Amino acid sequence: MLPLTLQSSYKTYKEDTNTIATWLATKAKQSTQAPGRLKGKARKKAQEASKGTTTAPAAASDKVTNVERPAYIIETKEFISLAEYIVGSSKPWVKVPVGLVKVMDRAINLRKQFGSAVGGSGNPDCGHAHFLGILEKIREVLKPYSAPPEDGPAGPEPESEALDAVEQQHISNIFDTLDLEEPSQEFLDAPGAGPAQPKTEKESNPKYEVETPQTREEEYLAAHCLLEDVTSIRRFLCALWKNYEEGMELYAVSITVNTAIDFVRTLELDMSKRFPAKTDYESITMIFYMAQCLHRGIEPEQKQQPGDLFNLAVYDLAEDIMLPTYSILSSLQDVIRNGTVRQYKPEYLEHRDRTTHWHQKSARDKIQDDRLVMMEAFPDLVQLSMITSRNPLAKDELMRGIRQMSPGKDIPLWLVFAAQCFLDAQHELKGDISKGLDQLRQTANNIGASIDQNLQFHKTLRIVNWPKENDETFTDMLYVMEEWVGKDVQRYAAVPDGERFQLLRQYPVICGLFSFALQMRYQEIQVTFINAWGSLMYTAQLYHAVRQEKLLPDSKIWKDIELVISLQGSDKFFVGEPPKEPEDYLKRFMLSMGYSAALFANNRRKKAHAVSTKGPRQLMKLCAVGQLFAGRYCNNDAAVAWTTETMKPIIEAKLDDDGDDEEGSKKSKKVKQSTSGALLRKPRRSGSSIPTTDFLLDLANALHAEMIESSVDYLRIHRFSWMLLRSVNEACKPRLLEIYGGGYLEREDQLPFVVGYIFMSASATSQIAGLLIPKKEGVEVSNRLLMTAAQVIGEVMDSGAGAIETKMLEQKMGAMIDFRAYC
Repeated sequence: MLPLTLQSSYKTYKEDTNTIATWLATKAKQSTQAPGRLKGKARKKAQEASKGTTTAPAAASDKVTNVERPAYIIETKEFISLAEYIVGSSKPWVKVPVGLVKVMDRAINLRKQFGSAVGGSGNPDCGHAHFLGILEKIREVLKPYSAPPEDGPAGPEPESEALDAVEQQHISNIFDTLDLEEPSQEFLDAPGAGPAQPKTEKESNPKYEVETPQTREEEYLAAHCLLEDVTSIRRFLCALWKNYEEGMELYAVSITVNTAIDFVRTLELDMSKRFPAKTDYESITMIFYMAQCLHRGIEPEQKQQPGDLFNLAVYDLAEDIMLPTYSILSSLQDVIRNGTVRQYKPEYLEHRDRTTHWHQKSARDKIQDDRLVMMEAFPDLVQLSMITSRNPLAKDELMRGIRQMSPGKDIPLWLVFAAQCFLDAQHELKGDISKGLDQLRQTANNIGASIDQNLQFHKTLRIVNWPKENDETFTDMLYVMEEWVGKDVQRYAAVPDGERFQLLRQYPVICGLFSFALQMRYQEIQVTFINAWGSLMYTAQLYHAVRQEKLLPDSKIWKDIELVISLQGSDKFFVGEPPKEPEDYLKRFMLSMGYSAALFANNRRKKAHAVSTKGPRQLMKLCAVGQLFAGRYCNNDAAVAWTTETMKPIIEAKLDDDGDDEEGSKKSKKVKQSTSGALLRKPRRSGSSIPTTDFLLDLANALHAEMIESSVDYLRIHRFSWMLLRSVNEACKPRLLEIYGGGYLEREDQLPFVVGYIFMSASATSQIAGLLIPKKEGVEVSNRLLMTAAQVIGEVMDSGAGAIETKMLEQKMGAMIDFRAYC
């Protein structure tokens, strides 16, 4: 579904006319008659119009309000009477708000665009010309009373941003910006209004709606608006593929494309609710197509050659409404038999010209090229759509739609749009179309290699919190990647002897969704594993301590652990602020392990609970925007239900990005990434208005900005951290034995406690309620162990081993990671 702040152009137009009707009716009920102006029948007519006809509450309105208000239908023919009645009033003197003028201008402009699209009409009695004349007349009547813009530098007026935004698939309730008041008591008592009645909560704020005629002309207007919206979204997605070529993350583009298809489905559903006969591509577009052809003086059924799908003289029009794609899809649908399609052998497909860019081809060659692409891909698409019930990875809208196809079945507009998105990717990416498969394979290979290394690393190394059976989460993921990425999904096809990975090579959207699903699953497994072992948590605390004590030079930075702390936030590693004193290193270490602060109380009771009810500090799954889609593309759940809450991460990501250029006094602990040319940024809009393409752009940018969060390999950093603990223990072992004796470390899985022993040696604390072996008597407080640990860490940093993950991420991004250390 569309976010509540997004809606179709037609719906915006209807709300605009309802806004005009509500303002006219409300102001008329507030007005008293000036001498010498409307009297008698004219006054009664205006008063009756202002009351309107009551209808069932909110049947034609899709707004969600806390209180269901009664709706009153206002006939368009009454608009002029109401406007003249209002300006004839002396109490109060009318002032037309700027917002209403903008609403009228936008409604008039849309009507004019509609008229020019069909050549207008010389007949003033036709519905379109008649209503356009009414709108222009009331604007003329109210113009002398419109509030003039204040002098001064140009800039957005209070209402203007929300109002201007609708010109690109707008969105929001503009009526909230207008100066409306409740009807006055004088008008309620006026003749013709009936006796005054106590107002109920529902009646205190009535709403007015313009009659919606179910005429062919109104259907055409709705189709015109819908197709304009779809065309705008399509153009945006084509531009987004250009952005992908410049470095935008593939899954960011794939999710945005699939979300856009969801939006088009919702727009089509809204159309069918308003016009029940408009339920598929043909019923929605053909009235528009035929009218446009007649307006151009072209016979739509005429064909230049027998094999043409339509009259190529109007190819530009047909391509705009995706008619070639629909025709191809319709012919392919007829060959589906029992959920399968015969695989076309290469010799049955004509030679496809790959040397000429699609945009440079003739109209006939473009259609032929698209037909060959779809014929080649369609059998595999059908087959893949039928086996996705066994696929634990993602399904996109194209596969969902193809799964529902069968001979003779109506094809919805959104499915044609999904197929068009498939073809547009071919048009825009040209020879780079297979790059998506390469990136998917690289993602799977990287994850698989790290899992294999981790399983080998822990072949004999175990802890209670991660028993051997937990490794099944890793082996299951290896199986999924081997089955769905390592092997060719075409093995299920009827003719499996074609080119390997033929479908995925030309299907970057599904490659991106597969890649996203793998990364989200891998992150979840990694975080669970890291929290069980605690290696990153406690080596990070040791690293912080030696830096805090100035035992490491500034040049020796453990970039990988700094990266993780920057991504996760220092609160995931420390209880409270990062410690600054040796005594606090130990306390924060024990607290982060999940032990109670009561252990350090001077008057601690012997039976005080050692374990905190809050448990140990834990790393969290990142990618707030990505997590919105994790259920959809990891578990094949339903589409995202767009609400204020689900939109919040996208809005916050945009605000974070807009704030990056502010003064350095606002230091962020978040990693900031710079990818040249990868982000398409626009100035941030205030208020709640978001054009549909702007929302999709914000979504793509927010997903792209999470590239580091989704790609970081915690397992690699874990293995390095564990090996570092081994080295620190070996270097510190002689001194540790002197202070604590041979029982300080009985098994390797106790290595994290070495950090606690080092901290305790530098503090005045001698024992902690039996959790750590007490110091021997006479041991002096010393930072010798911290110095030894710092030397080990420094040597390892010199080798470059502490920046391996950071370098791999920079290679993937093609840019340097600019992060700010937490300390």
